[in-house]
Amino acid sequence: MPDRTRFLGKTFVAAGAAAALALATAIPAAAAAPATVEQDVAQLYQDVIDLYDGLPADALRNVDRLIDSPVPRVGQRSRAADGPIPGCTEGSLLTYANKLAAQLTPLEGQALDALSGLSQLYVQGVTSDKAPQVFGTDGQYTGRATATIDKLRGFWDIESWNIQLVAWKGTDLGSQAKMAQTFSLGLAPAKVKAAAALATKVLYEVPVLQGGRNPLITLNAFSAPAGSLGGKRVALGDGLLDTVNALGFDDVSVESVIGHEYGHQVDFAHENYPRNESSEMGPDAYGGYFVAHAKGFAWNARTQQEVTYLDASIGDCYHSHGTPDQRKAAGAWGEKQATTQANPNRVIPSATMIDKFQKVYPKLMPPATAPQAAVAAAHG
Repeated sequence: MPDRTRFLGKTFVAAGAAAALALATAIPAAAAAPATVEQDVAQLYQDVIDLYDGLPADALRNVDRLIDSPVPRVGQRSRAADGPIPGCTEGSLLTYANKLAAQLTPLEGQALDALSGLSQLYVQGVTSDKAPQVFGTDGQYTGRATATIDKLRGFWDIESWNIQLVAWKGTDLGSQAKMAQTFSLGLAPAKVKAAAALATKVLYEVPVLQGGRNPLITLNAFSAPAGSLGGKRVALGDGLLDTVNALGFDDVSVESVIGHEYGHQVDFAHENYPRNESSEMGPDAYGGYFVAHAKGFAWNARTQQEVTYLDASIGDCYHSHGTPDQRKAAGAWGEKQATTQANPNRVIPSATMIDKFQKVYPKLMPPATAPQAAVAAAHG
């Protein structure tokens, strides 16, 4: 558990006006020592812990992040307790992100941890798509993101009008007003204003944070169901888009990631919450079906293959999100359902797609253990 030491200021109480005046004329008042960066970061970290502790019990229920962050965030953690799968090599995106995280000092890591968790709560519980959303650090992905969510809403047969697509931007941390709204979600009211001011202070006094543009702050995407804080939404992080671009997947990044996250909404709509790798592999399959389908993006075979390699880049080596090979296989399976169906314009009902994938899922699972395969078969 991270250090939760709270730095408390000292309180001085004057015994009376005369005594205070005498003291002031005899000895110059001692100025309070300015807080160090270390103290600021530690206090902010504690404030964010207190914020998470004060959230409603169901605030983060079933919220699913695309990857387990290389920075150990405050709040929800999904990494499986099991050890790594023998012989597995994590995906290239995770390798790249972990390399960035390894360059951080402990102080920088603690600051990133606190601010990343804070920014996730802002985009989950405060922001709304009623305000214009700007995707990408310079807005370069806004058009693609908007076109993708519009197409997805007409593609799958689920209630879609209330699924928000929101931009996850580290630069939002620079707004004290936005941070005050965020801290108000669970922090004691008397502490909100100071905590918000401290968040923006730390953002700019720790240089590696780049004023919110360090990709690690928002190197993720997530999907949230109706009952969670803020309701149904898909959030797309600028840091994730920057990283995927650096790895050479820019041609398919926005469409693939939103297609995957919308796939979680398909599962949510049918109350399908698998407790195994199919919770991530299923949305890979639904996303693959969407990008290859004639009524989706109708991407060609080369582009479809690029999507599966992007799926693989997110694979981990724990029994949680699926290995690179498993993620790739799930995406390819979904694409094949679109390219081999008799009527290329027919869209398989979402409930049927879930059933089809759960039945084939155990075959996509080597090196799954026997107990896991049995669980998967039970969901089929």
